[in-house]
Amino acid sequence: MILKITNSEEFTSFVNDYNSGKFHINDTLISPLVVTLDSDISINNDHLSPIGSEEYPFIGTFNGNGHTITCCGIGKTENADNVGLFGYAKNSTIKSVTIVTEQVTGQRNVGIICGYAYRTFISDCKVSGNVNGDSYVGGIVGCASYGGIADCHFVGDVTASGYVAGGIVGMLEFGGVVRSYAGGQVSGKYGVHPISGTDAEDVMVSECIDRMNVIIASKTNKNKKEIASDKLTRLLFQM
Repeated sequence: MILKITNSEEFTSFVNDYNSGKFHINDTLISPLVVTLDSDISINNDHLSPIGSEEYPFIGTFNGNGHTITCCGIGKTENADNVGLFGYAKNSTIKSVTIVTEQVTGQRNVGIICGYAYRTFISDCKVSGNVNGDSYVGGIVGCASYGGIADCHFVGDVTASGYVAGGIVGMLEFGGVVRSYAGGQVSGKYGVHPISGTDAEDVMVSECIDRMNVIIASKTNKNKKEIASDKLTRLLFQM
């Protein structure tokens, strides 16, 4: 199913319809979606609701075509998990979109592009704004499992009131981050890093640059190094 979005009203309708299950039959997606933006989107009078949830995860392709989504915030409540433009994405591709927002707020798994990403590849995305949560908080993605992030750019502050925060991704397992940039400040009690807050098994970080001020509890560490690796040809994630 191919869905083209040409204005803010169509975008809001898509978000509401997807989250209410209108693209599903018996909790199963009718068919993988291909969603494309054909214009910039501006929603400044309300916070966006994340696309997708554990009940109805986003499955498919989202192509921003280089367009920009501008909003005052993402997330309706500070107590929600899986908060981002996409709350919960599975077996998906998200690419070529710019997001300008004031803040993204949630509890667990919070990021501007995606809160929780499973077997999902995110590329060529540029975002700015402040990201706040309790745990697993990242500039691009809160928690990514079996996925990849490439050629992405984040500017803003990432704050975890609890643990695990990263300039690009909070929690990363079985995946990689390549050719990406993070600038601003990242803070939390522990598990804090300018690129990936906590790395689990089989993780690659390559050719990433950070300009992040790292704050761990009461300690401050200026980190302005480039992370490079000769493992660029390694598979980013397993499908």
